[in-house]
Amino acid sequence: MKVLVIHGSMRKNGNTGILADEFIRGAQEAGHETEKVELRDKTFGDCFGCRACHNNGGTCVQKDDMAEVLEKIKAADVIVLASPLYYFTWTGLMKRFLDRTYPLLPILKDKDFYLLTLGGVPDKKFMDNILSDFAMYVGCFKEFNQVGVRNAGAVIGTSALAPGAIRESAAMQEAYETGKNL
Repeated sequence: MKVLVIHGSMRKNGNTGILADEFIRGAQEAGHETEKVELRDKTFGDCFGCRACHNNGGTCVQKDDMAEVLEKIKAADVIVLASPLYYFTWTGLMKRFLDRTYPLLPILKDKDFYLLTLGGVPDKKFMDNILSDFAMYVGCFKEFNQVGVRNAGAVIGTSALAPGAIRESAAMQEAYETGKNL
């Protein structure tokens, strides 16, 4: 199974990356092929909303790093979206990326999506917006009658504001187990 982790934090060695690496460790131990895409290292613009991609087989008219990432998503069986919580939802970087996956809307099939998210908030109730946004994002594919695209779940970390704080969280074990049990 191919597992693609999309990391949407600007911090190079931040808590979200640590949590994503733990998910990857579990998936690799289970024998899955894994890859992590660091969005902060990619150059891509905003979606133009031109819909050309829906008229030409899913190819975006922009010539940037998103073409490569979209191909990786098509080839993966599992897509993991890893984003810290910024103002109760995705980072701007992750949101811009999600908008640019619009070419996949009518063609994506047979994918499991997971969310890895964390923040300095003290309680999971503060994660309601990002969980809803994640469910709605995956739901968009279902609205286009895509076969086998599903929300496979989320791993949530709280009280992880200081660098490395996630290491002390139960979310680390949950991320590892989720990756291992794909």
